[in-house]
Amino acid sequence: MSFYERYEKCCQERGILPKSQYAADMLGCTKSSISAFAKSGKAPAGLIVANAAKMLNVTSDYLLEIIDNPRNIDVDFSDQELSILSDIRELNTEGKESAQAMIKGLLTNGIYKKSNSVQKKVNKK
Repeated sequence: MSFYERYEKCCQERGILPKSQYAADMLGCTKSSISAFAKSGKAPAGLIVANAAKMLNVTSDYLLEIIDNPRNIDVDFSDQELSILSDIRELNTEGKESAQAMIKGLLTNGIYKKSNSVQKKVNKK
């Protein structure tokens, strides 16, 4: 799948016409430029790729066919969450499965869910 094909697919998923003036404005180019990279099959200049990734909420690596997962780029992890993810990466497959089972257990119980802890504090007042 070429850059344009991935770009077009992401646009369609978000209700954006890939060759529209809106898209051209967001990319920082002209509609004819979009048509040109659609016809050529080549990726556009870096700034246009970066703008497309931002507009479509995917990584530029996905649009450039470096990775196959479009990953949401608006994920904002706290330092604690990043530390936990780093620790999980150090586990083998069995350890990761155990950690996931423990987390699911905590969530199923409901005591440690964010919304429940907020609700309990509200009820205590």
